[in-house]
Amino acid sequence: MKRLITGFVLILLVGLLGACGSDNQKDGKASAEGKKVDKPVEIKLGVGYATEENLWLIKVASDMAPNYGEKYTLDLQQFRANTDRLNAYRANQIDGGTLGQGASIMSVAQGVDLKVVANIAKESMDEGFNSTFMGLKEAGYKSAADLKGKTVGIPDFKSPSDMWVRSSVRAAGLNPDKDINYAVLPIPAMEEAVRSGKIDVGMFPQPFYDMAVNSGDLDSVFNSKDGVPVEEDFLNLFLNPTFIDENQEAVQALVEDLQFMTQYYLENTVEARQTLLDAEFVLAEPKTYLNLTDYHRVTDVSFDREGWDFVQEILLKEGWIEKEVDLDALIDTSFIGN
Repeated sequence: MKRLITGFVLILLVGLLGACGSDNQKDGKASAEGKKVDKPVEIKLGVGYATEENLWLIKVASDMAPNYGEKYTLDLQQFRANTDRLNAYRANQIDGGTLGQGASIMSVAQGVDLKVVANIAKESMDEGFNSTFMGLKEAGYKSAADLKGKTVGIPDFKSPSDMWVRSSVRAAGLNPDKDINYAVLPIPAMEEAVRSGKIDVGMFPQPFYDMAVNSGDLDSVFNSKDGVPVEEDFLNLFLNPTFIDENQEAVQALVEDLQFMTQYYLENTVEARQTLLDAEFVLAEPKTYLNLTDYHRVTDVSFDREGWDFVQEILLKEGWIEKEVDLDALIDTSFIGN
């Protein structure tokens, strides 16, 4: 009987050990599988306050983005202007973000290591909205030629808005260094600055343009295409080249989701904008925002190389860069259309 009990105990112990071994094997398999399925890469992006709807939607409506949460996640951090964004980038606080065409070229010229991987919005000669500079109707400004001695509000120096002002003023026969004064203001503060007389003319992207038009006492003076008559890749997504090299799959997934969300946004504009309003990511009068004329966007988020060459020539003429940068190295098209 004693031998029988001892045998039973041994069998029980073997069974328990076998079960533990089985569980451990399962855990090991899960662990091994866990290594194959990496944790989603968090991508920290510095963004602005306007024009980036197709990018914002990836975060706000992440359940719709095919790759979000599986291959990457986004941490979107808002910055007033390019300078703040680039300072954060240089301090390794963000992995990339949104940046204007000219600012991208100038940054590289100054030794900042970055690549643009996708287009977010364009300033087109033929399609969509063009960023507009507005003043009070009662002031009677009809074009850039009327702005001698006046103060123009821009969100940052050596930014797309600065380039548009200088190019438009030159085209109107004025000297942008002697005939015009400048004031740097955040975009949301432009309308009040014009009304209070702090500036004579301010830069209005969407939705701030339509909001100002609906107020009834502001009028357009000139727009981005008056001085830069070419299709610009106005706003682009840039990333750190090292981050790109180390996270190829995540970057590819992000670009694919940007393509997906751009198409969704263009096909379901009102619904997409309402989503952004509901998430309080856009703070605007709903009636105005839901019906505004948008910038030109392309679903493949591709670049227009001719525009890059044209803008670089302007930067050289303005003395903002001393020599040409390698645009082929700056513009990374490898993630588009894959």
